[in-house]
Amino acid sequence: MTLDLDTFLVALYTIVDDLYQQFCAPLKSPTPGKEEELSDSEVLTLAICAQWYKGSERSFIKYTAKHWCSYFPRLLHQSAYNRRIRNLVGALMHLLPLTARQLGAYAAAYEAFDTVPVPLMRCCRGQKHRLFGDEAGVGRGGSDHQWYYGCKLLVAVTREGAITGFVLAPASTEDRWVAEAFLCWRANKWAEPFTPEELPRPYRRNGKKYVGPTGPLGPRSGVGDRSPVPYVVDRGFFGAWWTAHWQEEYGAIVFTPGSYVGEDAPKLRRQHHRWRQVVETINEHLEHVFGLPFPGARSKGGLWTRVAAKLVALNLGIWLNRYFGRPDFAFATLFSW
Repeated sequence: MTLDLDTFLVALYTIVDDLYQQFCAPLKSPTPGKEEELSDSEVLTLAICAQWYKGSERSFIKYTAKHWCSYFPRLLHQSAYNRRIRNLVGALMHLLPLTARQLGAYAAAYEAFDTVPVPLMRCCRGQKHRLFGDEAGVGRGGSDHQWYYGCKLLVAVTREGAITGFVLAPASTEDRWVAEAFLCWRANKWAEPFTPEELPRPYRRNGKKYVGPTGPLGPRSGVGDRSPVPYVVDRGFFGAWWTAHWQEEYGAIVFTPGSYVGEDAPKLRRQHHRWRQVVETINEHLEHVFGLPFPGARSKGGLWTRVAAKLVALNLGIWLNRYFGRPDFAFATLFSW
């Protein structure tokens, strides 16, 4: 059953407003001046709903002004809307673990995490001015291992597909350094991840130094709640020293395909690949339904805001699908425009 747009909007706003008023509004500092024309819950609802829209943000605002004036009679202009949603990025990051808990993350048997490319600009000949600093870079990723300019996104999901946290890093950063920041901040939001100089052997066998993060990683508030369950990851995160370090320093048990030894190792590795298949499925939905590649950001704050909105939208999509008796991952057919 595909929902009509009115039902979807009302259900989405109800969930967002309940969570915001209960958990986010009490933490917000009072601001001077007159009352906002559009409430925070309404701005968050629009930002989350926009992740299903295939056009630009500007065209989405025009569509809202034309068709949803009865729901949002005091709709903001594009620039004012952008300022409001960037100011609410903390609320979006707070909503991510909240929605994951409502989807049963507290009872999860394990979590899986992996990285997915987030291209920010298309390749072209010649030189052009970049919009980003060292928070983006050139790297390879995806199923085709193609070069791209942008970031890589590490997402952690439960067995049921609920996203519990994320970290963004430059595309050229090696996966284990992204996982290091993610697990470190989950254990302590104010701690500093390891650096190459702190490794027991900072040099490779060929004499070259290990290269750490090539730019700033973040946001710290996006990693979500500390999880007592083990993590299931792919071979890109393998390393005997790394898994021992993560368990000793952060209490995080990380299983890679190389973690299994003995006669049952082939069977356990096959089971391992089945367990982590859920994160591959979630990454596919983020790319093809919620438009993760080329999010249209022009700054680091804008990038964090757009990515957080996409992840919250996916969690709320699962929530609404369950509520209306639909398959969990039927995001593309949840409602009709």
